[in-house]
Amino acid sequence: MGEIMNSNLANILETSSPDDGNKKIITTTSAFGILRKGIIENLGTKRAKGFLLRYGWSLGVTDADEAMKTISSIEDLLNQASILHLRSGQIKDIKSERIIEMSDSETIKSILGKGKWIDSFEANEHLKHHGTSAIPVCHTLTGYASGYMTSVCKKSVIVKEISCIAKGDAECCFEAKLQEDWGSEIQEELKFYNESNIIEELEYTYEQLLEQRNYIEKVSKFHKKLTESVSNGSNLQDIADTTFKLFRIPISIEDLSFQKIVFSGMDEEEYCRLNHELKQSLIRKNRRNNNILPLFNETTKLRTENQERLITPIIVQRKVIGYCSFLYKKNTVKNMENNIMFIERFANAASLYLLNEKTSFEALEKMKGYFLEQIIKGQYSSKEEIINRGRYMGFELVKPFYIAAINYQERGKAAKNHIDHYDQVLETIAKYLDIQGDKVLIGLYEGQIIMLIPEMKNLLLKMEKILKHVETTYPTYRYKIGISDKSEEIECIVDYLEESLIALRMATEKKIISFKDLGIVGVLINSKNVSGIKKIAKQELGPLYQQKDAKQKELIKTLYVFLANGGKLQQTMDDLSLSMSGLMYRINKIETLINKNLRDSSQSYQLLLILDSLLALGELEI
Repeated sequence: MGEIMNSNLANILETSSPDDGNKKIITTTSAFGILRKGIIENLGTKRAKGFLLRYGWSLGVTDADEAMKTISSIEDLLNQASILHLRSGQIKDIKSERIIEMSDSETIKSILGKGKWIDSFEANEHLKHHGTSAIPVCHTLTGYASGYMTSVCKKSVIVKEISCIAKGDAECCFEAKLQEDWGSEIQEELKFYNESNIIEELEYTYEQLLEQRNYIEKVSKFHKKLTESVSNGSNLQDIADTTFKLFRIPISIEDLSFQKIVFSGMDEEEYCRLNHELKQSLIRKNRRNNNILPLFNETTKLRTENQERLITPIIVQRKVIGYCSFLYKKNTVKNMENNIMFIERFANAASLYLLNEKTSFEALEKMKGYFLEQIIKGQYSSKEEIINRGRYMGFELVKPFYIAAINYQERGKAAKNHIDHYDQVLETIAKYLDIQGDKVLIGLYEGQIIMLIPEMKNLLLKMEKILKHVETTYPTYRYKIGISDKSEEIECIVDYLEESLIALRMATEKKIISFKDLGIVGVLINSKNVSGIKKIAKQELGPLYQQKDAKQKELIKTLYVFLANGGKLQQTMDDLSLSMSGLMYRINKIETLINKNLRDSSQSYQLLLILDSLLALGELEI
């Protein structure tokens, strides 16, 4: 067989003529390596790969055509490929095997070839000029094998290099199959075999660059327009309206809990419907995290049943404080990717505006908080001076008002407040009230957030909305609010502040409680008969009054819960997580210590009144 193949090779070489259009030239591997280096540097890696594959393909087709002049057997022609390839000097050796299935003597049904090129000149030259590659680089060898086998088999055969020493592999290995047998695995590779006109590619590239330049220019102009709007004093609504007019895409700005700040491009009913749908969708997806809304730190695409959103964070002083969104209604999404830079520029403009507003707002709120503190401390000489100062700041303090006190503690932990968090809560409430258009004096006083609220309809509903907003913004904390009675005398603010603090201390079960809801307890405390209340408490509670140790504190808590539940054992067991025997032991112990019958309604009512009074005075914690 070897003699026949060598004879055939000799015949091929003998029949090659300098005048047949396929004159062979001889060059060195280093010279070709330099040529290959120049191609890659000038055309780029991808175009160079296509060029070298097609160059190798052409070499393979030419050699196949020469071989087929003297050899007809497909098997012999495929064996001849290795010899011709070796003679080219591109490899030192080749080891391969293949399985061929024929439909008939001249038609191939399938082919599966595997092998390796030993000492590939192409891999060596690549390492010399470019270093390690991320992909196989024996493109000329791969193209040669594909072109030769395709010509011989009269069916498209694609060879693919699967490992290469130029990318750090131990060997340069390849596989060969019919094109249809590769399936989708070879689709990207096939693109490199399709020759493209460099002029057409340059024209296409120029069009892309021109389009990109126009896009960048449009973004630049948009950014400049937004910056000028902020500099000229435009508010967020003006900026949103301008953006909508330019792009005809509805736009919105919301805080971290997706509460509306401004929107443009749709009516309020539609906006509220879509916004509610989005919040519900986010809560459902985030259920594992206690229904907390997720935080988005980068531009994100969101989709619900009736909308898609391109949302990007508003960052002020390295902190995400809200979001800007393009809202695409169902079946209206177009070029969302192209709008990313625009929404991000819009967010930048919003950040600049809000930073300026934050600075001004903080200064104003500090002034308002200081004013409230001065009123409480009695630093004004007359009622008229307070009223005049209030008018200067936009507050009519001649009208009736309420005082509210707000406190909080971290969920699942003992009552311990973080001082830094007060400032965050105060700012959040102040911003919420500002957005709602409510004029309220708010500040910190002796470790509590204090609010002076002008008389308004549905005060309790307003406070519930404030509480819900704060809980949504800071869900890891529990908040409670105490509200005073209505006052018409600003100079008596301290009395009503004390009422709000008393109500706050009594807010054990309810989140919001008014002083008027305390009934007789409020009257007792408000009478300033503190020493008398403490004397009666000490007399009636006996050794439990001092609460010297943990056991006494457990007993007094048991007493309060039992009395508050009207002596119902089952409810008390559930509230305290006690067994019946454990609860009865504690009740008997309490009755022995204070020498009282807790089933006596008159005695139990008096004890509950005393405990409520101590709770309101801050002498007792439940």
